[in-house]
Amino acid sequence: KLSQILFNISVAPNNTAQDAISMLAKTTSIQDKTFLRGSSAELGVKPLKHVDPKVDLSTVVARCIYEGHWREELCVLYTRESQHIAFYAPLSKKPRLVISLEEILSARKCEMDTEQSPLPGLYTLAIDAAWKCHYLAFLEESHRDNFLERLNDALFYLYNESHPNQAPKVAQDFERYRMSLENVLTGEAGKWCAVSTGTKSKQKKQRRILNGRRMAFDLIPVTAEVLGEGDAQKKIASYVENLLKMALSFSPDTVLDASDTRFIEFLDQTSRLRMLPLHDIDRDSKDALCIFVNLYHCLLQHSLLLALDGLPNKRSVMQFKRSSCYEIGEDVFSLAELECCVIRGKTSRPSHPKPPFVDAPKKSMPYQMMYGLGATDFRINFILNNGDMASLSEIPVFQQQIMDDQIDVAASCFLADQVKIDKRKKTVFLPKVCDVYRNDFGMGDGLVCLSQCLIYLEDSDQLAIASLLEDGMVSVKFHEC
Repeated sequence: KLSQILFNISVAPNNTAQDAISMLAKTTSIQDKTFLRGSSAELGVKPLKHVDPKVDLSTVVARCIYEGHWREELCVLYTRESQHIAFYAPLSKKPRLVISLEEILSARKCEMDTEQSPLPGLYTLAIDAAWKCHYLAFLEESHRDNFLERLNDALFYLYNESHPNQAPKVAQDFERYRMSLENVLTGEAGKWCAVSTGTKSKQKKQRRILNGRRMAFDLIPVTAEVLGEGDAQKKIASYVENLLKMALSFSPDTVLDASDTRFIEFLDQTSRLRMLPLHDIDRDSKDALCIFVNLYHCLLQHSLLLALDGLPNKRSVMQFKRSSCYEIGEDVFSLAELECCVIRGKTSRPSHPKPPFVDAPKKSMPYQMMYGLGATDFRINFILNNGDMASLSEIPVFQQQIMDDQIDVAASCFLADQVKIDKRKKTVFLPKVCDVYRNDFGMGDGLVCLSQCLIYLEDSDQLAIASLLEDGMVSVKFHEC
């Protein structure tokens, strides 16, 4: 990474390179002198929609495209008819982003220390919408305060005079909801590469980042105020547990109200994952398994709640699991990457996976070396929910202190539902996951797999299978997907 290269240069005994970088940083370029100065003419912007200087407000701002990337744009606040804020990139006529005033929940100043500020010396403003907070930076404090005052006046008029009984709305119909949310989640191409979502090389889709409502500089780190060694991992585990509990308090079966303060708080809490210090997690510990299994289930529930393309089916599950992502600790993880590269880091590779089982793309395999957990427990196969009918109907929130007992209970519930015995044909049917990850169970031997599952079955089923094994005429088969 560039930051690591610059750090290595800065601590090198030879200061020549360090001095050169310092001189370059201190040099004021033409771009520095003109940044955020001027108007639409300097940016080469000619809006197709007329700007009335008597009632509309136009100003040059820096808009946050994604973490660490800000772009100079013309911002126009239209206060008549279709009331909205439009952002025009340099040399454009059409806006790159339009925010309807009806989508805005609030607007606020971002007051922060110079060290925390993404653009020291500039004055930042946040426009809070349900799905995303939009950040603007102004050259002068008076420019920001004037824009905020005009925006608040327009919002006050919208909700108190023109529509006295109207509350902020998220979307008028599903298609508008789907398209606006898709744009919010994928953002503008550039930060993360598109991910393969099929067997053909051309089948690619932009990642959907579900925890991007707020930027890191606008949040409190998860491990803030950690004192002793090991406290960071415990705090991370507690935070992720609470995050999953919040996710499970919502149901995919009910209509999601994105303006619900509880849901907005959940989105803000997931945004804190972006600052999660992954290096503070001991990947060989039980805490690590607990953290990432809970994170996987949180992302799964979050993805099902939004369900942009409807609930996943056999044809769409690969796209669903590879494109539904969280940014965690300055990296990005999909459902497939969390399961196959992190949680299953040291377990076997899947054998001919078919939906609902999805392997991570080949290009994601380095994640296994970087983030793979040390756990090799075959019971992992029984606790990971795929969101299909074969999975457990309820998702447990794992806690490190009692995780072994929780896994045993989850394994018993899962196998009690999935293991079927046909005494007449002397056949035992095991869940498909035991076939896909067969090498987690004694190098793929069906009888060894059966013996490992046996202790989690009810006594009557254990006795029935034991009787078949004694006769030496038992056949082990696997359910179809």
